[in-house]
Amino acid sequence: MKTDVGIELLLHTVLIKPELVEETDEVLRRARAAGIAIQLDKREEKAVEFGTVISVGPTAFKDYGRGPDILKAGDKISFAKYSGKEITKGGVKYLILNDQDCICKITGE
Repeated sequence: MKTDVGIELLLHTVLIKPELVEETDEVLRRARAAGIAIQLDKREEKAVEFGTVISVGPTAFKDYGRGPDILKAGDKISFAKYSGKEITKGGVKYLILNDQDCICKITGE
């Protein structure tokens, strides 16, 4: 399925936009609000486990008896740490995950 961002997914993949560590870590958010500069290294950025679905590949989740419609664009998900392939398109970082690395869909707030 082709996306609005110009990335066409193949087979069992899911394209997500990962949340930044700064957005998800309350300690970092408080430290930065207090004026403390904390530099993150690449490992910490990669450890992010939440993101927003951009697109789902045509055969995603079929090996598990489900269809790709189990997730849709805009869904918030949790995914396996250190999974996926990072890709940058138009200055925006995305992750391409295997369907098996999608742990759960986050519903409600």
